[in-house]
Amino acid sequence: MELARAEFTAIKATRIVSLDGSQCMNFQAGETLSVPNNMFSVAVGAGLVPEGPLTLPDEPEKLASDKEIVSEGLVEACKTLIARGVTTDFTLPGYPKTASIKKLVDFSFNVRELERAFERAMHEVEQDGNESTEHTEPSSATA
Repeated sequence: MELARAEFTAIKATRIVSLDGSQCMNFQAGETLSVPNNMFSVAVGAGLVPEGPLTLPDEPEKLASDKEIVSEGLVEACKTLIARGVTTDFTLPGYPKTASIKKLVDFSFNVRELERAFERAMHEVEQDGNESTEHTEPSSATA
């Protein structure tokens, strides 16, 4: 799907950067350039003047939010720990240790996000029917 574009003219030298930081454009004073729709709000906010109506495609491209990315990453990390089955990766109540998860991901998260992700991972593992990925709670019995 091709992104909608519109022409914008700069009144003064201006640099704009997309909200997700993946694109940037430099305008010289008086220069007109074609700007993709995901940068329309940034262009208008920077004082660039649109040369025509701003129209968006019928179904704008949806980008995953940071929360969705963190959630999915934590679920996958939890599944990895469950599959490994190393009891030292888990706390006594059965949740993954933060340190064990941090070895698998390169983003920050809080304990509540980890707990939610672990509960979701456990549900997904239980639904897949694969016994090799089932997590067993650490035994409190002593020998």
